[in-house]
Amino acid sequence: MKNDTLSYHEVGKGKAVVLVHGFCEDHTIWSDYTKDLALRYRVIVPDLPGFGNSSPEYGEAVNIEYYARRVHELLEQLIPSEEPITFIGHSLGGYVGLAFAELYPERINGLGLFHSTAFADNEEKKQSRDKVAQYIQDNGVPAFTDNFVEPLFYAGNRQRLASEIEKIKQQARLTSKEGAVAATIAMKERTDRSSVLKESKVPVLFIAGKKDTSIPLETSKDQFFFPSKSMIYILDNVGHMGMVEEQEECLMVVKAFIELCI
Repeated sequence: MKNDTLSYHEVGKGKAVVLVHGFCEDHTIWSDYTKDLALRYRVIVPDLPGFGNSSPEYGEAVNIEYYARRVHELLEQLIPSEEPITFIGHSLGGYVGLAFAELYPERINGLGLFHSTAFADNEEKKQSRDKVAQYIQDNGVPAFTDNFVEPLFYAGNRQRLASEIEKIKQQARLTSKEGAVAATIAMKERTDRSSVLKESKVPVLFIAGKKDTSIPLETSKDQFFFPSKSMIYILDNVGHMGMVEEQEECLMVVKAFIELCI
């Protein structure tokens, strides 16, 4: 379905759960979760602008707050304002979730961060983002994603998940150049949102991988204790893609978290 230029998938009935994908992903990254969660909840899974079937934005300042506002606009048309949602995001989707929680705290009853962080990029990471944006501009998205996707997975899981990795690569190749570049710069320029966690009145879920090289556990673990109510789940042999690398385990955690929030 489409809402103006924002595409989304919706299934199930009950309390609302919103799942937001990461960089160079779309709503299909959550397909297995959506099927299971829809047995009990109303699940809404948007494509962020420039990803999946959502059009990239032209002539607007695209930042993390912008993505959060677009998701909010969608939810305002789908869910009564008095009904809070459980917001769960992977990586970039977690950044959007943090911005959403800052802008619309009354709209959420819980925030789940899958391999994500409230901390801003350090200078080294910002330089890396600039290189990524330039590479995509010069070479296109397929050339970038063919080398980007596999390292997100822990090396010990890549052979076992070869078919899943290939599916994610195929989907990632379809990302618009404009969308990928805009998101890269938005991630680079995002602000530190530690205060959002420290001031949170709702439970926060952290799912992290010990083998995550994109958001290393050593640099992200301090945030785990910022909220007054945290659920922390650390996966031993997992990289940046826990919802795929340990799907059943993570789904179990997500369902327990949703029940805690509602």
